[in-house]
This record gives sequence, C-alpha cells and structure tokens, in this order.
Amino acid sequence: MASTTMLALLAVMLMTPSLLEAKKAPNIVWFLTDDQDQVLGASFPEKNGVGPMPKTKALMSAMGGGLTAMNFYIHTPICCPSRSELLSGRYFHNIKTTGGGCMHVNEDLVNNATFASYLKKNAGYTVGMFGKYLNNVPNYVPVGFDAWLANGGGDYISPEFATANIDGLPDGKWQGTPDNYTTAVVGNVSIHWIRKVVAEDPTRPFFAYIAPKAAHEPFNPAPWYVDHWDPSWPAQEPRPINWNCSFESRKNHPPTVATEAMITPKAAEVITGIFKDRWRTLMSVDDVIADVIQTCKDIGVDDNTYYFYSSDHGFQLGEFNILMDKRHVYEWDIKIHLLARGPGIKPGSTFSEPATQVDMAPTFLGLAGVSQPEQMDGKSLVPIIVQDPSKAPETTLEHLKTLGDADQYRANWRTSVFIEYYFNAPNVKCVNDRCANGTYPKADSECVKLDVTPNQECWCPGPVGGEHCYPTETTSNNFIAIRTMEGDKLSNMLYAEYQNGSQARMDIDFTDIAYYEYFNLTADPWEMNNLHGSVDTSEIKQRLHMYYNCAGSECP
Repeated sequence: MASTTMLALLAVMLMTPSLLEAKKAPNIVWFLTDDQDQVLGASFPEKNGVGPMPKTKALMSAMGGGLTAMNFYIHTPICCPSRSELLSGRYFHNIKTTGGGCMHVNEDLVNNATFASYLKKNAGYTVGMFGKYLNNVPNYVPVGFDAWLANGGGDYISPEFATANIDGLPDGKWQGTPDNYTTAVVGNVSIHWIRKVVAEDPTRPFFAYIAPKAAHEPFNPAPWYVDHWDPSWPAQEPRPINWNCSFESRKNHPPTVATEAMITPKAAEVITGIFKDRWRTLMSVDDVIADVIQTCKDIGVDDNTYYFYSSDHGFQLGEFNILMDKRHVYEWDIKIHLLARGPGIKPGSTFSEPATQVDMAPTFLGLAGVSQPEQMDGKSLVPIIVQDPSKAPETTLEHLKTLGDADQYRANWRTSVFIEYYFNAPNVKCVNDRCANGTYPKADSECVKLDVTPNQECWCPGPVGGEHCYPTETTSNNFIAIRTMEGDKLSNMLYAEYQNGSQARMDIDFTDIAYYEYFNLTADPWEMNNLHGSVDTSEIKQRLHMYYNCAGSECP
C-alpha cells in the first residue's frame, strides 16, 4: 500500500496551477557556495563565455532564465563573519566581539536572530538548513530552523553533519563514509526535504538554505569529475599584472602584500591545479542547482518559488603573490555573483545597483511580506529585482507597497558598498618538500595531482617565514573600506584604511590608522597604483566612517 506521504506527494503533482496559486507566500531557495570567485572567472557574469556551471547559467543567469547582479559584493571577505552578516542582516561592527567568538563574531547576536526565525514566527515558513552554516556550529538548532543538516564546512570526503529532523538520519550527528561526497549529500537531503514538506502541506511556504562546501580548500572534486576538463576551459588561472609581481611594484601596499615572497615554479603549478580543481568542485554544485529547480517543477511549485545563488566571498590565486584564500580588500576577494529567478523577475535581466549579502535578509523577509526588524542594517532588493510586479505573490506585492514608488526607491539607492575586516590568522601556505602526499579519494587531500596514489603536487600549512611559504595575512590586515560605483561622484574607486592589531586582544576601532589605499579601478583594475597622498580623501573618509558608525535604518 502506498504511504500517506507518497499519496500526498502524488496529489501535489496532480494539482492544477490555479490550486497551487492559492499559496500566497512564495517559497525561497538560497544556494550559497564557499570561496567562489567572480573576478577570476569561476562564476557570473562569465569571463569569455565559459565557466564550470552551464546548467546554472541557463536556468538562473541573465544569459538564460534569470537575473544577474552586476555589482554585488561581500561586506567581509572571510567565512564566519560573512555568513553571520547574511543570517542577521547586520554589518560586522554591529555583531563583533573582542577576545573570542567565531572569527570575532558574537554568535549570540546571530543564532538568536536569523532571518529564519522571523520567517517562521511571522510568516509560518518551514525552514531547512543543509550544508555549511557558520564555522562554529552551535550545539543546538537555532530558532527558526526545522530541518538541520549543518556543519562548519567539514570534509569533502566522509563528511560529518549535525542533524535534526532529517529523514533517515538520527538526531545529533551523522558521519559519512568515503563513498559520501559532501555536495551530493547536501543536494540529496535538501531535495528529499523539499519533496517532503510540499507533500505534507502544499500551502505552507518553505525556505531551503542549501550551502555546499565547494569551492573551499582543499578543493577536492567529486571522484566522477576528478579528470574532467572541458576543451573550451582555460589552461590555467588568470595571470594579470599583479600575479607574481615584483617587490618594487608592491611597496606602496600594506605589509602583508608588500612582503610576500615571489612565487616559485612549483608553487605556480599548485596554483594552476587548484584553479582547475575549484572548477571541478563547482560542477557538482551545478548539478545540485539544476536538480533542485527540476524537483520544484516536478512537484508543481516552481512558479511560486524564488531561487537565489551567491557566494560568501571571492578568492585569490597568486594576485599580489598570495597563493590562495581571501581576506583582503581587493576586488577579486570582495566581488561576488548573485543570480535570481522567480515570479516577477524578468529572464535575461541584470541590475547594476551596488549591494552586499547584508541586504539579503531584508530581501528574503520582504518577499515573504515580513517587516524588517529595526536592528537590520541592509535594505530590501525586492523593488530592484522584481521588475514585473504583476507576476509577484501577494506577500511580495504587500511589501512593495510599503516601500513606495519603485522608480524612486531605485533612484535613492546607494552608490557604494562598505567593506569591513579584522585580522584572523596568518594562514601560511607552503609548497615545499615537507608537505605530505594525500590519499584522495579515501580522504580529503591538500594536493592537486589526485589521479595518482599517493597524491602529489601538494601544499601544507607552515610557519611564518618558512621556506617557500606564503602568509595570507598579518596583524596589519584590519581594514574598513568604501567601494564606489559608476554613478557615484567619486566613480569606480576603492578607499581603505588599515589599523594594526588583533581583535582577539583589543577592540580595533579605526582611530589609529597606519596605512591607506586609494585606487582608481577604471584606470587600474588590478589595484597596483596606490593613489593615496596624491588625491583629496577628506570627503570619502567622512563617508567611510559614517558607514562604520551606522546601525539599522541609519545605514545607507
């Protein structure tokens, strides 16, 4: 005899569109990758028309069935703060702590006030979390989440997750085996959950937060993609003017950049291997995105579902001689993609208004018709992305009405974004004879030659000052910055202020500035020529500190 769940699922699949339209609040699916760069070509808009995610391109980008943001940035280019800002809708200075936390984040200000809690309490959503939550995963399920398959990133091979209310898995913890690849686990569990919650109550809206590990270090692709490289894809990573650049060319940059060693031929080979494996990890994400969208079509909810896809920050691969990672103020670390698809979003469209992930929580709440809490610093993107309100759900229309005339709203939108970061750890990467060979596909491997056992061409952590070692940052790397766009009277520039120290020991308040940077990105897109000292920065400095001191509706 068919189970009750299966019968309910069948009933949903047989529903007519008019019945499904009775659900007034939209479903929302949020796809979030880790370390996926935009400037170097791994996301959207694509570089030279190629990339590792053709299905997503067709389904969600402006080159297919969705919308692409042209100026989307991250507020903080490192994992835990970035994800905390996404969940809370708040800038780093409003959730930071001294002497602890998750990369200096006061986790209580995040876990107890995520957008999920407002969706559940004020709009009746059921919310599922699948994949990387914060780097520190709480030992409880935060308020607002009904299904919980969460970790701090974990391993690609044999992943482990904290679990709650996941069909077929015990509450508490689940440990995978070498046959389990993390992106596949996250995708399969999230798809099963979407089918389940729609079958149980087709009128209840859902929010699915789907966050694979890819393309984070150690960049291990699924075994079925480990040898794949499309003939149209580039033979190596981009090597712009600041790739393995001279000490002389870096002397007017802060100490982390100014003191990096030159990249050795062996390290260059590792960088190229990492570039390729990052694209290979994203092929599995491409599969998940396509399968989730197809699932929503199959069960009849696609027309009432918004899909969004982004990353928690960008990445570097040899720029300013830093082998890998992020953490810096430069364009390749802070610029990311945002794709969207859903009712009222015009396929093939773009928008150029500058925004960050801090704006996503107000956007999600707005789509659901939930008022933005006073403490949120971001702004709703709904009037910008929903360009055909006649097709929007009722809750979304109600939200649009509260914001007034859409054209005026867009005209008043900010022309810059605010960046904020505090030193975390040196994160030294070495390429030398001390680096051990790996055992992929039995376990994660810090190597790029994965088709031999043991794996070869490896990197490893090491000491500051070690032979052929490259620190990602030093204690000089605390900064606040403002990135202006075309249309701003200070068009297309970056201004940054740096203070020495460690937020783990003292509050970095940017009252004792040690270094400045000012770049004209129109003339200098790879940020080689620091113009500070030759231009008047008094006005932009005032704007920057206004951002740094803002909270709630006071924020631009």
